[in-house]
Amino acid sequence: MSDLLAGVDVGTSGVKAGLFDPAGRLVGLGRASHRVESPHPGWAQTDPELWWQGFLGALRQACNVGEVEPDAIAALGFSVLFPAVAPLDGQGRALHPALLYCDQRSLPQAREIERRILRTDYEATIGNRLVPGTCAATSMCWLRDEAPRAYAAAETLGFTNTFFASRLTGAFATDPSHAALSGLADIRDPWRWSDELCEVVGIERERLPQIVGAAQAVGKVTQAAAAETGLRAGTPIVAGCGDVVASAFGAGACSGGAAVYIAGSTDCVAAVMSRPAADSAWVNCAYVNREAWLGIGTTTSSGVSVEWFAREFLPSGDLALMTELVAASPPGSNRLLYLPYLQGERTPVWDPQARGVFIGLTASTSRGDLARAVFEGVAFALRQVIACAGSEVAELRAVGGGTRNDLWNQIKADVLQLPLHVLMFQEMGTLGAALLAGVGGGVYGSLAEATRVADQAAGAKIVEPDPERARLYDGLFGLFAELYPQTKALVHSLGQ
Repeated sequence: MSDLLAGVDVGTSGVKAGLFDPAGRLVGLGRASHRVESPHPGWAQTDPELWWQGFLGALRQACNVGEVEPDAIAALGFSVLFPAVAPLDGQGRALHPALLYCDQRSLPQAREIERRILRTDYEATIGNRLVPGTCAATSMCWLRDEAPRAYAAAETLGFTNTFFASRLTGAFATDPSHAALSGLADIRDPWRWSDELCEVVGIERERLPQIVGAAQAVGKVTQAAAAETGLRAGTPIVAGCGDVVASAFGAGACSGGAAVYIAGSTDCVAAVMSRPAADSAWVNCAYVNREAWLGIGTTTSSGVSVEWFAREFLPSGDLALMTELVAASPPGSNRLLYLPYLQGERTPVWDPQARGVFIGLTASTSRGDLARAVFEGVAFALRQVIACAGSEVAELRAVGGGTRNDLWNQIKADVLQLPLHVLMFQEMGTLGAALLAGVGGGVYGSLAEATRVADQAAGAKIVEPDPERARLYDGLFGLFAELYPQTKALVHSLGQ
């Protein structure tokens, strides 16, 4: 029998399935896309059946690439978009499209929760902001109020990994990362539902799935699921967790002080912490082990800023030319600053009306200065995110498309005053899910052993900060941090 491990990464717009050997080496990778529906402004939903079909297709492709059969898989785990809520019947079939984390339809339900409990008390208990969609309880309340037939018929109000667990094993379960973002668990103990919060919010405790550890097997593949998937009946299915959590684990971030930086169109930082972050600018999430939490901070327009500048100011959107221009401008961009808030901003300002700003323009400002200011502005915004974590972040492991530019990596290391560990292997969600499957399936003896495999599998190029440039950027960062507060009122007026 093979000991291949499968990690399935269910994202907003697609599914990826990765097959790995016990050393963390990728054997096969498959992909399938699906669509997000928005039938009304502010709505974001997906039919979970599309997740299932994408899973089947991606798993089949991964096995074809690896030249193995699905029954060679020893255990399977999940990395999933979160939170996404759907009412499930007793067979795991969705009775309504899943409401995604970015769905805004439940604003009235969020206001109703505020009428039932003081907002500050509620947010202090759940450790996060009461935001429609991002706080899954508001989506559950919308289903209760606006889709009462589906709600009443539901066996379980499930999350993405609940859906897959139920379809594959018949068990209805989720993990603490989902509980932590549900609005129905105390952040001090997201390994259990809070009866008090369920009562206040108005969601029946018995409708919620069982909470198990991310590396715990929820059950085994049934005969019916085996016939549909090709997996061997009896294969352990591990709960898995939210995608950011799985990516952090796949990147080898295990103990306090380690953080993962996902650089893309937007930036995300996930820092392993010994306790929930006190700064409400961060999202607090349970991690894979009981002794740790994951603080999550996000920006909105990091890679978007670079793409915008290249598209609007350079021939054919030439990113290589942009890098040449950046290299020709001195550190500090000749005292030009850029605020990268092209689509509003999340951590730490949480202002959808925030906008981009260049300040310090003179008649001698060059295109290179503008280009470098964009690179530096994104790095300053990243530093602001990390600053919210206090002093806990000592090591930053970087993945994503935004890490492919060596000059930009160096600027980020200089601005952050931290070594940037640029990981060579990028499929962290599938790897993290597979490693969790290895723990739950008995291939690894502990989470610590799986973390050591992650370290070896990822590989890293370390970019050290330059002390002289770091001192220069330290002074400019103070000015950058003042730019949003000083321009907020004016920018809001322009938007009216």
